[in-house]
Amino acid sequence: MNQESVFLLFDLVGTFAFAMSGAFKAIRKKLDLLGILVLGFATAMGGGIIRDALLHRIPVAFTTNLYAMFSLMGCLSAIAWHFVAKGRRFLDEDRAFLIVDALGLAVFAVIGASAGAAAGLKPWSVVVLAALTGAGGGAIRDLLVLEIPMMLHADFYATAALLGGLSFVLLSAAGFQHPVVSAVAFLTTLLLRTAAIFLGWSLPKLR
Repeated sequence: MNQESVFLLFDLVGTFAFAMSGAFKAIRKKLDLLGILVLGFATAMGGGIIRDALLHRIPVAFTTNLYAMFSLMGCLSAIAWHFVAKGRRFLDEDRAFLIVDALGLAVFAVIGASAGAAAGLKPWSVVVLAALTGAGGGAIRDLLVLEIPMMLHADFYATAALLGGLSFVLLSAAGFQHPVVSAVAFLTTLLLRTAAIFLGWSLPKLR
């Protein structure tokens, strides 16, 4: 499998995960079926569209039906989870939302960093693009339901993506191969975000 195929696979996994997180949020807000699909699709494609707009290229989400298909699959999976999870604490919907959202964040942070590096951006721009790509879809999702975006207040959300992007830049500069760099950046983002969820990590807030 070549690098382009791996990039596409990562993109589709992130699309599916973020579509689930958007649909979970819509179900929690008691939106109708159309609202679930709109929020799921906006979350799944939002970060990628922001990334591609900043890189002055046609958003990749609109160049193939794959992204729409995986977004729809993510929405349907969240709906199925909702009905299966009723009354089952080990399938808690709120926790499922946080986990799939963390997965989407990690995947898109790596994709954003990879795209920025491939476009020849400066290291700090690669780090910022990783965070914007990772957290952009979630920010759009939260704004659509009139919430403060998680990237502005949640425990280690955008921070996890920034640190994942930073690890990508540092390992690339050290000469490591792209698959290794991407894997470490992905794990850095995912583990930090997951640890923040389970351990309650957060940045200091003014009182």
